[in-house]
Amino acid sequence: MAEMNMNPREKARLEEEKKNRKTRNKFILVGVIVVLMIALVIFVNSRLFYNVTTALTIGDTNYSVARMNYEYQKAYMNFNQTYGQYFGSLIDTSKSLKEQSCPFDANGGTWDDYFKQSAETNLTQLSAVYAKAIAEGYALTEDEAAEIDTAVESYRTYGKSIGFATLNKFLSAYFGTGNSEKTIRANMAEELIASRYADDVYASFTYTDDEIDAYYAENADSYDRVNVLYTLISAAANEDEGIDADTAKAAAEDKAKVILAGAGSSEEDFRAAVLKETEAEASETSYTVTSFLSRYEGSVERDDIAEGKVFSHSGDSGVYVVYILGTESNDYPTVNVRHILIKAVDADGDGTYSDAEKQTAYDAVKAIEDEWLAAGGTEEGFAALANEKSEDTGSNTNGGLYEQIYKGQMVSEFENWCFDSARQAGDVGIVQTDYGYHVMYFVSTSENPYWYDQALNSLKNTAYSEWYSSATEGVEAEKLDGMKYVG
Repeated sequence: MAEMNMNPREKARLEEEKKNRKTRNKFILVGVIVVLMIALVIFVNSRLFYNVTTALTIGDTNYSVARMNYEYQKAYMNFNQTYGQYFGSLIDTSKSLKEQSCPFDANGGTWDDYFKQSAETNLTQLSAVYAKAIAEGYALTEDEAAEIDTAVESYRTYGKSIGFATLNKFLSAYFGTGNSEKTIRANMAEELIASRYADDVYASFTYTDDEIDAYYAENADSYDRVNVLYTLISAAANEDEGIDADTAKAAAEDKAKVILAGAGSSEEDFRAAVLKETEAEASETSYTVTSFLSRYEGSVERDDIAEGKVFSHSGDSGVYVVYILGTESNDYPTVNVRHILIKAVDADGDGTYSDAEKQTAYDAVKAIEDEWLAAGGTEEGFAALANEKSEDTGSNTNGGLYEQIYKGQMVSEFENWCFDSARQAGDVGIVQTDYGYHVMYFVSTSENPYWYDQALNSLKNTAYSEWYSSATEGVEAEKLDGMKYVG
């Protein structure tokens, strides 16, 4: 009623004020929404978001997106290291992992799915072992804490060398978004404690000599080896030449018969027959007795395994002609060796190394050897240099050490140095292989023959697997909404 009594000018003023008030409220509301949206975007892209958002629950423990990113990156890096030169043929690093099918996934998933599943599996297993370790009073030791300190400082130095302003920015890029010095230290502590506990469990399984002898006797065919020469005669069809599969197979079998007829009863006769018919040298390889009988099933029996035995075997790719060189019971000791590898650099990318490139690698290895000798020439000093300078990713975090090396495990030049009958603890030498140049350090010869170590390891592995299955039984993981931010 009061509004009806207003003069037109006052009414107009009030209407205008009301209109302006609505407009201001509208702008204020929009402003609040914009601020909230900006804050949300900042939060989602911050370390805090990745550390407080749960991606996986295992038992009563929640694991953040950052932790899953850490496991995801580890799975990716381990895969890269495992497949080495073949990695590029499996994964296109220029494309998102979410856009690439994974050939190892039976369900046709992507590489992103594969690494997420690997991360989940690894973390589930780790959490179970870590929980048992903590329950039994395990805690981080001073040496382990120092190991973490050393690793963090190496990350700091490396990150700075490639342009990262801070350690945390490098760790977030390297180990996945959300990771920082704090998370990396915590993750490494869990891994070291769980690993030490698992090692202690494994070491706790002991067996008598009689038990080991009995196990070997029962499973000898899984350890004893058959050494052979062989050639494969291709049975591939050739449409351009009008040769179908049946014709190609018949021709391969005929050539195999000629080799068999000329093979005689000696290694030299077999090599000569192969070279004459195929214009190529016979190849040499070794199998366990079990794998040999499986590989050539139907063509050779257990009682046929003897030096000088020759036979042929038809397979999908052609016809094999095989000459048995002999058998081995692995009655020799394994060896423990450290090495430092420096690779030659193929500067022009032609797949070969020039004399100058080889010399550069040799000079680098010789300089490392000289540096080690000048510092006292101790095994500890060698191990430190291996961690610092070796380009072998398989051993440059454990002092270049390879333990229980057996015949046929390493490339021939490396192996020949290791198994030289005159080799003594502390011996040092430089060896050239296709990988580059190696400074070698001979640590020791095992006390037991290789078959003994194999049988003992099999017994311990079986016992540990049973313990591990029991330790992880019933431990289940539940994926939560945060998983969509992993990777």
